[in-house]
Amino acid sequence: MAGDGDRALLIRDASTGGGWRSPAMTAYTDEDHLQAIIADAPHHVPGVPDGAWAVRELPTSAGPADVCIIDPGGDITVVECKLASNSERRRMVIGQVLDYAAAIWQDGTETFHRQWQHRGGQDLAGLGDDAREQLDRNIGEGRIHLCLAVDRIDADLRRLVEYLNRITRGDVRVTALQLAYARHGDVEILVPSTYGTEIAATKARTTTNRGRWSTDTFLAALAPQPDRALAEDLLTRVERLDERMGTHDDFWFGVPPSGGIYLHPHGFKYAPVHLLVGDPDRLLVRGNWTNYPQIKGHRGFAELAAFLGQDHGQSAKAVAVAELDVDRLWEIALRCAVVINGPEPVDAPA
Repeated sequence: MAGDGDRALLIRDASTGGGWRSPAMTAYTDEDHLQAIIADAPHHVPGVPDGAWAVRELPTSAGPADVCIIDPGGDITVVECKLASNSERRRMVIGQVLDYAAAIWQDGTETFHRQWQHRGGQDLAGLGDDAREQLDRNIGEGRIHLCLAVDRIDADLRRLVEYLNRITRGDVRVTALQLAYARHGDVEILVPSTYGTEIAATKARTTTNRGRWSTDTFLAALAPQPDRALAEDLLTRVERLDERMGTHDDFWFGVPPSGGIYLHPHGFKYAPVHLLVGDPDRLLVRGNWTNYPQIKGHRGFAELAAFLGQDHGQSAKAVAVAELDVDRLWEIALRCAVVINGPEPVDAPA
């Protein structure tokens, strides 16, 4: 637990006035020990609030993630644990945490929910509709925070955290958690410290200063013709419907350059499509048949998916709006919205 220039941890029994001595144990028994401590108290992980849920060894297509955490707002964090005694800790921890996060994104929401339940995770229905939908959007957009948990943060790990924060998007946190551990008899001592919290916060503030998508910034990011005009047309159509039928809480404007605008015609809960800004400055549309686990693969998406040249039982791909008949897209999206928001959408998949 001690390092160059550090003083060793000493303890004593104040009730007897005995002398100071070193604790009997100053190291983890193994990486499983560190993993168990984090899963039991996930709020030690940077950015994770009290009330968060955690499971250990969450299965993914890339292997089991050491600890996966979901907070009350629907944010998701993957934690990879490595001890200083592991000679390959720096290479392994970085590669593994990235691999597991990528696998969660690629595997999709339905697989995540199933594996979470398989590992004994708390019922995700307890998050509430808004947080559960945010969780699914986070998975669908690859918005997964990363934490490297170790018993000792060194200069190499600090450098890696700095670099990963520099190259990753503003709404993804990359941090390191050091949990120094000691035990004497029945008394356990845990000394948490973190690295990267301020770096990630600064990155997020910088991104926020650039602004989350608003209607104006979204339109401004598009090529004036024909994409911007098409986006204005679709947004106007939704607004006209909303004047008669009411609105959804929000369109959910994501963080540039990723994220998109979820269109909720008639104010329905489940949006049939969302709009994205592609490269270069193109307006894209993507169907939402994999975005909501409650209606994933719903037969109401079949017509929309076929119009977009896809299968509503497979992953959705973004399509350039300029290449579509927008009037037909609108008509089909409206019909889709009505069916997928029917009285019993969960029971309706094909």
